[in-house]
Amino acid sequence: MIYGLLIAGLWQGTGFVMCLMLAGLRGIDDDIWKAARVDGIPKWKTYLFIIIPMMRPVFITTLVIVAAGIVKLYDLVVAQTSGGPGNSSQVPAMYVYQYMFKAQNLGQGFAASTMMLLSVLIVLIPWAYLEFGGRKHG
Repeated sequence: MIYGLLIAGLWQGTGFVMCLMLAGLRGIDDDIWKAARVDGIPKWKTYLFIIIPMMRPVFITTLVIVAAGIVKLYDLVVAQTSGGPGNSSQVPAMYVYQYMFKAQNLGQGFAASTMMLLSVLIVLIPWAYLEFGGRKHG
């Protein structure tokens, strides 16, 4: 069951990610492409050493949007399987919803949602520190 959810989630998000990547590629100036061609740089090196580093903000934006989509996967699970059969396709957001609203166990629901938030912050804070505050600019 979880594989069906994976395929549906990929199908749902792929078009938006492709639109973001296309917008990032369109934002690169034509003079950069021409200069690389005049300098005789092969296409693969142009992409690897020039285009991909220039698209870093697009990759980060896409990563944040996809991560938010993974966290809010609740609607896809409910629409397809309702978490079943058994608990085979249960995701953390569904676990939180069940304990907070169906089982009326607010304590366990709050604890689970807090752990979801902490797991995101454990990844986000070190990355943000290294990206924006850990290096000396100048």
